[in-house]
Amino acid sequence: MALTQNLELISTVGRIGVVIAWERVGPRPVPLDASHVPVSAEAITPDWLTEVLCRDLPGAAVTDVRIEGGDNGTSTRRYLALEYNAAGESAGLPHRIFTKSTASFGSRLLLGVTGIVRGEAAFYNYARPSLTLRSPTAYFAGFDAESFRSLVLLEDLTQRAWTFPDPMDNPVDRADAEDIVSEIAAYHGAFWDSPRFDTDLCDLEPTPQWRENVNRKVGFAKRMATGLERAKDVLPGVLYSQRDEICPALTESLALHTGAPQTLLHQDLHLGNWLRDDTGRMGLYDWQCVARGHWALDVAYALGGCLDVDDRRDWEEDLLRLYLERLADGGVQTPPSFDAAWLAYRQQTLHGLTLGLFALGGNRFEPELQPRGYTLCAIDRLAHQVCDLDSITALAV
Repeated sequence: MALTQNLELISTVGRIGVVIAWERVGPRPVPLDASHVPVSAEAITPDWLTEVLCRDLPGAAVTDVRIEGGDNGTSTRRYLALEYNAAGESAGLPHRIFTKSTASFGSRLLLGVTGIVRGEAAFYNYARPSLTLRSPTAYFAGFDAESFRSLVLLEDLTQRAWTFPDPMDNPVDRADAEDIVSEIAAYHGAFWDSPRFDTDLCDLEPTPQWRENVNRKVGFAKRMATGLERAKDVLPGVLYSQRDEICPALTESLALHTGAPQTLLHQDLHLGNWLRDDTGRMGLYDWQCVARGHWALDVAYALGGCLDVDDRRDWEEDLLRLYLERLADGGVQTPPSFDAAWLAYRQQTLHGLTLGLFALGGNRFEPELQPRGYTLCAIDRLAHQVCDLDSITALAV
């Protein structure tokens, strides 16, 4: 079975290499309509944007599109400046939008082959429109299963004076922490045990399957072990001594998702994925790791990764109670009791820690997921959370 899976993965990697090479040296595929996913932001044409942005506005058209900066990381990010004809101008269409794509070989391996961007497209197309959040909305989200390319067109929130702070210069106070758990409760409550996971949101994988798929296809365990050794100086000694128990404990924590109420999970709630609106309140973005599963995974990751260690210790019980209140306010008829929630919270801390260790364990050929200094800071916080809550022991309950 493992041999078959490895051969399939090798075949897929080879196919992606051929596709990428053809996209770069062959005739550039021209996206014709909204069913086609452009190769990159640079391949987007006015005609394609007209189809995407103006389909419900007779006579409106995009007349010009220009790249205005961006950067490359896990995904390829670009800003687009748009111009319209008179009908488009009068409709108030956006003059600047933000794009994320898997234009590079590395991003298609990490995000495409693993199916991560398939879930992201499902979120923006089907879940985001019904949510009230401080988070961007999408004009288009597409994934091409043959080439593994993807593209998301998002509103440019900087036009509304929203900011994306450097996580190393974004202290979280008590009011911010309350915003964090309230935002999480808003999208958790909206999809608590939702039947839509069997219909339009069926592309959102259960977290255990999501992790197993990612772990297998990107060599997660080996890379995490490398990250653990690199992080040794910031890990509590007791946790380093338990290093061989971390992966088995993670497996135990993921098994608990099966019997829990299923809800929408962001799964990547470190501080670098939180924005601030024009009043300074916190909101969540970058939904590329979206899945469905146990609510406590998101809450544990957010509190462990966003709060200073001492603040988290002082506030976490109150914040968990507030989260449960917000679930009830949002219509969840039987939210967990505090005692049950506290145990679940203790049991779901390994996800965030292991993602941080994975991020730190890459080699020189792999994209740096986050700056090293920030990753070490996040690991420090998350590792202390695991120890403070005695999470490995809690999983034996």
